Formats: sequence, C-alpha cells, structure tokens
Amino acid sequence: MDWTYWYVFPYAVFVAITANASGFSGAVLFQPFFNFVLGLPIGQSVATGIATETIGMSSGASRYFLMKQIDRKAALMLLPAVLVGIVVGIYIFVNIPKDWLRLIVGIVVGILASYQLWRSAKKIFGIQEVSDYIQLRKWMWLSAVAGASSACTGTGVAEMHQPLFEEQGKLATKKANATAVFIEALADITITLFNLFVLKNIRFDILIFSATGVLIGAQIGALVSSRLPDRLLKTVFGVAVLFIGIVYIFTASKKLFF
Repeated sequence: MDWTYWYVFPYAVFVAITANASGFSGAVLFQPFFNFVLGLPIGQSVATGIATETIGMSSGASRYFLMKQIDRKAALMLLPAVLVGIVVGIYIFVNIPKDWLRLIVGIVVGILASYQLWRSAKKIFGIQEVSDYIQLRKWMWLSAVAGASSACTGTGVAEMHQPLFEEQGKLATKKANATAVFIEALADITITLFNLFVLKNIRFDILIFSATGVLIGAQIGALVSSRLPDRLLKTVFGVAVLFIGIVYIFTASKKLFF
C-alpha cells in the first residue's frame, strides 16, 4: 500500500464532520484541496472529490435515516429534477472550459453562503417537521440547476437544497441539513458511477484515504449535529461555503482575465 497521501485521512475526517453536521457537500472542500494542495488536474480533483463525497454523504445519510431526521418525501420529489440536471452537467463538464465553470460556481455558492450568514445573523430558521411540498414543487428548476452544478464542478446539490428545504419548504434547520445530505448522496452515486466507468478519472491512491476518513467523520458529524445550536450550524455552513466561493472566483478570474 502506498502511504504517500496518508495526510488526506485526517483532513477527510474534519471535512466530513463539518459538512454532514451543517448540510453542505464535502466536495466543496475536497475539490480545491486535491487541485491546489495535491496538484491534481481539475477533472481528477472534481471526480475524486465527488467520489469521496459520495461515500461520506452516504454514510451521513444512513446515520440521519436511523435518527429519523430526513424528509424523504421532499428529497425524492425533487430527485428527478436533480438527475436531469446531472445529465446536463456531465455534458457541460466534458465540453466547457473548467475555469469558466469554477468562476460561475464560485459566484453562485458565494451568494448562497452570504445569504445563509444573513439568515443566521437575523436568527431566521425553519420550524416545521415536514416540508411544504406544494411550495417546493415550484422550485424544482433549482434542483435541476443544482444537479448540473454538482456534476460539472463537484458543488451544488447540498448547498442549494439546504436553504431550499429550510426557507421554501419551511423545514426545521437540522432536518433541512439531513435532507440535503440525503439528496446529495443520491445524486453523487450517479455522478461517481459515470466518472468511474466512463471518464475513468478517479484517483484511487487518494480515494482510499479520503474515503476512509469520510466514513468515520460523517457518522460523527450526524451525531454531533443534534447537540449543536441551529445558528452555529448555519454559520459554519456560510463561512465554509463563502470561503471556497471566494477561492473559486479569485483563482478562475486570475486565469481568465489576467
């Protein structure tokens, strides 16, 4: 066994705890780490990040399922739109320059993160035990956008669905987090299968450490989330996603315009 990338393991544990507790996708922190720190090409960093996230989110979703925190009806209702978006996103991933994708996603997730921080500051949280399904159906187009974003950049499904479930669905914050993790896991399985069998761009020498880390971290994240205040979880979501949005915008702009 090659231990060159052993340090990915503790990083993966930390990311999985944070992501699964707060309701954002782990790939948003894995993709830039693989790209900037390990020096992987963008295609490999996105694919390996999504593969890592697939395992981590599936682990976290299983724990949330046992804890009865997932609004499965809401997630399954929006899933078809996510899958349609994934097909579009895969086409974009194969055909459009990656720096433009990074810039667009950086702007989108930066806006979402800023909005979450604003809601946290105003102490605005979801309160219902089940979603407002009628209202959610009006936003299925956003689920398609989220699927496309996730397939071509490794970021989008959880980041867009957590605020969607909480604000439009009126779902309680912790349940919105759990449901976002669940729908992210389902979406990631599809994307990873494509990367595994068609594009074949997953780095298994790194995945063995990142996957092991997220398996453990996801379980911890789901368990500790119930013991943490909603405001803290929302703030962690906002800070983490805003940081990576700024990194995406800066690095993509530097390559595209300077």
